[in-house]
Amino acid sequence: MPIDSLSTQSPQTVGFNQPQPLPVTVDQPLAPGMPNTARFQFHLPNFSKAQKMYLGIASSFVLILVVLGVLAFKTYLVAQQIKTEGQVAQALAQQGYDQFKTQNLPAVKETLNQLDAELATIKQLYSQLGFYSSIPFASQYYQDGWHGLSAGESGLKAAQQSVDAITPYADVLGFSGEGTFQGGTTEDRLNIILQTLQKITPELDQIAQDLSSVQTELAAINPNRYPEQLKGIEIRSRILQAQEFSTGAVTALTEFRPVIEQLPSIAGGTGERRQYLVLFQNNNELRPTGGFLTAYAIINIENGKVAPEKSDDIYELDKKFNKKLPIPEALGKYLTTEKYWHLRDMNISPDFKESMDQFYSYYTQIPGEPDKIDGIIAVDTEFLTTLMSILGPVQVPGFGTFTTENVPQCDCPQIIYALSEIITKPTPYLRNDRKGILGPLMREMLTKAYGAPKQQWPDLFKQGWLSIQERHIQFYFTDEKAQAAAELINGAGRMEAPTDGSDFFAVINANLGGAKSNLFTQYEITQIVAAPENGRLQKSVEITYKNTRKSDNCNLEAGLLCLNSTLRDWTRIYLPAGSELVSSQGFTTEAKTSVENGFTVVDGFFILEPLSSAKVSITYTVPYTDTTNYKLDVWKQGGIEKYELLMDVTGGQEALTITNDTQYETEF
Repeated sequence: MPIDSLSTQSPQTVGFNQPQPLPVTVDQPLAPGMPNTARFQFHLPNFSKAQKMYLGIASSFVLILVVLGVLAFKTYLVAQQIKTEGQVAQALAQQGYDQFKTQNLPAVKETLNQLDAELATIKQLYSQLGFYSSIPFASQYYQDGWHGLSAGESGLKAAQQSVDAITPYADVLGFSGEGTFQGGTTEDRLNIILQTLQKITPELDQIAQDLSSVQTELAAINPNRYPEQLKGIEIRSRILQAQEFSTGAVTALTEFRPVIEQLPSIAGGTGERRQYLVLFQNNNELRPTGGFLTAYAIINIENGKVAPEKSDDIYELDKKFNKKLPIPEALGKYLTTEKYWHLRDMNISPDFKESMDQFYSYYTQIPGEPDKIDGIIAVDTEFLTTLMSILGPVQVPGFGTFTTENVPQCDCPQIIYALSEIITKPTPYLRNDRKGILGPLMREMLTKAYGAPKQQWPDLFKQGWLSIQERHIQFYFTDEKAQAAAELINGAGRMEAPTDGSDFFAVINANLGGAKSNLFTQYEITQIVAAPENGRLQKSVEITYKNTRKSDNCNLEAGLLCLNSTLRDWTRIYLPAGSELVSSQGFTTEAKTSVENGFTVVDGFFILEPLSSAKVSITYTVPYTDTTNYKLDVWKQGGIEKYELLMDVTGGQEALTITNDTQYETEF
């Protein structure tokens, strides 16, 4: 075919998928004698608009695939590096935590420094993925990563600041490291601590700022964007847990700061002596605040040093109380042996402040007693036993040696049995100051605590804190700021109604005749909760009491130690305001309801014999509007070690051990 004919072929005869001959011109003559003016020329085929569009889309798709492939490969490489560094960081964090538990502050500081460097490396690697910030869908996840890294950075700074803050006190707190206060006696070191606590305040400000940054960064992450699990690893719940933990840390530090600010003043560290009334509550003879007020002592605290001034029997104090107050009706109908209201029976409100407001108002009127004290500290036998378990046996001149070894006479610690013998056992002769043991015992225990090796201090601080949370120690201060600090750490025994719509439950028992039978009495509780209907839910509560020991010979003529006898128990169950009692069983008389401090109170009375059990049950309705989640605040009575609580919420059961105030939540 002639070359010229190639350019004259009709384009309509060429299919889209058919190759078309291309017209050309050449530099050399095509035939002898032809001028050398023609050149080869290549022309693209004449695509239709649709064809061009399809081709453009295909080209763009290929380009996108190439770009995504490059980005994916880059992301994979960076992600693998971040994963490796993250595993190192996680191992360092666990190592630091383990070192802190073993009180090795120098090692903790070194590990935190290594973790800081590791976090900087991870941030540098993560910055290489910055291109994701321009991708609409991926940008939010990329920003979440930065929020998480920023939170980690602020949290690490808070940890470093905290370690720096306690390093000067390492020796006193039982940590290894070069503390500032290694010289002198323990009393000297405590005095220096009280004098320098105010220097920690600026450091607390910085720690609080860093923790607030952690909270802010984590709050910016939306957990709902993430799956519940990924390859068997919990994702969403961990985010939620981190957010809750950060919020709790900020709240705890906010609450703890006033305590640090007030502690020097409370402990007489400002050069001004403080005087306190110590009440000994015998929780083996249970009363609403934690035990029968069996003895008292006056102590002075100056520069952290405690010096008992005097101690005596509570009955001796009542002898000097010359007012004849009529006994409150609620108490008098069960405590029929008393006609008047004595100081020893004034702790009838489970709210420690409520009871001490009443007690203190009359105590200051007693001749021969201090007309102004700085506060009241209540301790029970559980607290004394816990301290002695750390310090070891304590010898008290004139009274003997006290230990925590179990004795067969009561199957209880020797200190409890010995105190009971000294205080309550009848004797054929007049024994003066039989409850004056409290002062000398406190003096000897304090002496041993001040001389305790530094290895025991962490346990002393830990058990002291637990005793506060479990209400084996309770504080009442006449100074408003000191009282507010005690309430912030839940150390003032306050009972307050929830304000978030939660359910509330507290059972308060009072031994109004039964020797020390609470030593052998335990109880367990079952609560059955139905789903709410029309703004109310119905509950059934069953309390089973058991006395596990045979009765003692409590005949006074026998002269024997009477610990276990028939328990006559005044029972009050505190419920949310607006609760309505449907039915009750197990009380000797029909249960009554009343209103007290924002609660509905179910009031009853029952009798428990040795080696027997008794059941008390009530059914009632509670105002409740949340139809999805059930929330319950359980308030624990002072003096109680623990009890078992079985929750049955619409058929789902969960067993709890109540050792302190507990918040329980589940779905209906």
